[in-house]
Amino acid sequence: QRALALDQQFAIAWNNLGVAGGGEVGGQAFSRIDCYQRALALDPQYASAWHNLGGTGGGEIGGQAFSKIACYQRALSLDPLFA
Repeated sequence: QRALALDQQFAIAWNNLGVAGGGEVGGQAFSRIDCYQRALALDPQYASAWHNLGGTGGGEIGGQAFSKIACYQRALSLDPLFA
């Protein structure tokens, strides 16, 4: 949360906040899904955030819905170590 208070454009910090279960940034509450979606809006090539979003059941990035399976497939296509 402190890293995001300094720079809300930090995709890794958003992903980490999601892993921690979400939290509050700038007085606004963010769920795990919100955090992963923010991370991916900043860095659509972030395999770990795709994997984590899949773990929540999926979400919406850039106006496009991604299912759980689609998120996992995206993570695998970006980094085969997520197999």
